Amino acid sequence: MSVITINPGHPLWLAFVIHLGRHDMARIVLDEDGAAQPDVHYLAASIGDLVVGNLCLRYQPILIPADEASGGEPTPLLGPGEQPFTELFVCAFAVENEYRRQGHGRELQLAGLALARELGCYQVRSWSSLDKAANFALKMSLGFALHPAVEIAANGAPISGAYFVMHV
Repeated sequence: MSVITINPGHPLWLAFVIHLGRHDMARIVLDEDGAAQPDVHYLAASIGDLVVGNLCLRYQPILIPADEASGGEPTPLLGPGEQPFTELFVCAFAVENEYRRQGHGRELQLAGLALARELGCYQVRSWSSLDKAANFALKMSLGFALHPAVEIAANGAPISGAYFVMHV
């Protein structure tokens, strides 16, 4: 098994996109026409020419939520030298059912943390609903901090879950 950074020019790109589609993630991490998004980093766990997992990470500034003082707009959180803090936000993560509990998810997460360090990010952050017990266990075993949160689904329904955050 290997974890690779993948892009549209890579020979496994089509297999990667098919994997994303099986997990209903292509609509989240690809443009409307199926193209790669410029601010997303794509990682694939593969065995030979078989894609068994993915981790898609959006490079973004860490934002202070909008309020009256900000004129209703979120503002970047600035650090030393007025440089914005940045993060990799996990927008998609999945391992094929028959390949779970074999270390593929762990290797993807470790590769994502290494990429964040390489890019000079302050943290890696993700959100997960409470029904993803294996994801919770993985993130906790890697040392991620946990912050409970409720997200609102596209249909308006609240979904209980948590943000996982790790300083890199």
